[in-house]
Amino acid sequence: MQSFPAMQAGAMALVYALVPAAHAASADLLTGNTRLACEATLCLSTGAQPSECSPSLNHYFDIKKYSHGGLDWSATVSARRAFLSQCPASSDQGMPERIDAISRGAGKCDPDYLNRTYAATAYRWRKRSLGGDSGDIIYDVHAIPTVSLDKLPAYCVTYNDHAWTYDLSVRYVGVPAMGGHWVNAQAYTAAQAKWDADHRGRWASGWNFSLKNPRPATNSR
Repeated sequence: MQSFPAMQAGAMALVYALVPAAHAASADLLTGNTRLACEATLCLSTGAQPSECSPSLNHYFDIKKYSHGGLDWSATVSARRAFLSQCPASSDQGMPERIDAISRGAGKCDPDYLNRTYAATAYRWRKRSLGGDSGDIIYDVHAIPTVSLDKLPAYCVTYNDHAWTYDLSVRYVGVPAMGGHWVNAQAYTAAQAKWDADHRGRWASGWNFSLKNPRPATNSR
């Protein structure tokens, strides 16, 4: 992955960083949606987004298509792809694939989206016998907030792992049955250490873990 140091130099630097030499002569003339499309393409290729990215990102994420009262994701992707394709560099080698990856993945591959979309409930549980002649068994069950998806969707892998992407990677902390979740890759080491401290040792000893409630439907305890 490559860095984008020019992003710190202001909005025009964003355009020059994306527009190759073949288009550089006209970079000063880029305005309106053409300029926003170039800036958005670059801004959506890095997690280190300066304030200059706000206008283009707001425009990009405001592009939404609806059908039957709900968001039509396929049509939204197509419309966002069409917007990014207004950048003069969009037809250069490798750019159509890059723009397609951005339009499918941007906004759907960050920790907030993944943790919210795939939020689920896991269970820490054990069975205990009441003893005596009855032989009754009770289930001691505790619900745990978790994120069930621990592997990135294919469109996120394509978006995050592209050679022109910088600082977009995310990683999964823990395991789904024990309260796992997504974090930015830079925060992974600290987050994993905290998860280990919170979810190992006495907390886990003697307990079972599952994504399905283990209590039998007929068990009311």
